[in-house]
Amino acid sequence: MVTRPRRLQPHRVRVREKSTGRPRPSAHLAPRREPVQARARKTVTLVLDAAAALLDEVGVEGFNTNVLAARAGVRVRTVYRYFPNKLAVITALAERLAAEWDGWFGGFRALADPHTSWRALWTAYIDAFVDGIRHASGGLAIRRAMRALPELRVIDAQDNERLARQLATALSRRGLGPAGGRLATMARIMVETAVTVLDLALLQPRAPALALIEELKCMQLAYLEAALEQHDRRRRRRG
Repeated sequence: MVTRPRRLQPHRVRVREKSTGRPRPSAHLAPRREPVQARARKTVTLVLDAAAALLDEVGVEGFNTNVLAARAGVRVRTVYRYFPNKLAVITALAERLAAEWDGWFGGFRALADPHTSWRALWTAYIDAFVDGIRHASGGLAIRRAMRALPELRVIDAQDNERLARQLATALSRRGLGPAGGRLATMARIMVETAVTVLDLALLQPRAPALALIEELKCMQLAYLEAALEQHDRRRRRRG
């Protein structure tokens, strides 16, 4: 019996870098130090929460460490104790958001189960991304920054590659063949087109945004269906 999954709900998660396989940013974008004590972790969280709200209000152009320090209620030197520049702060926000969407997708592990509805799951993944970005603090502003700044585009591209590998692995475990080759290309196309269209949709008013999202779902579900049907035909011929 095919089970229909419940709607995926975005939630905040903490993911350590070593568990995600996400590359570290270049030296000038990396934090100066990692907070160890509880008080230091609380300070960094306070700074990043304030940064997300500030970025949402003023954008990248109006974002600076002096205003950030005032918003967070800390001294400027406290910000610089952990971050070398404003771009490093925005990079940390981007990495924090990327860690959150890891929780929304769960490595596409549910998709690997052949007894689940792949249609319902893929639709839920798209909805979870849209809802998550809209409700995350500074989510829309962070996504705009990730697409606009060359340094953050690199991080975004690397994360898309990582998600595509996870998707290829899930589809392979579902029975579509080896995770490399055509399946890897197919997964990369799925991730890249989804991210591009959803970033565009998130900038639109409600009606055009919904239209873009629905067309994306139709396109990608048809693409997946064609691949699954082709796989089934080959399996029947072998049988």
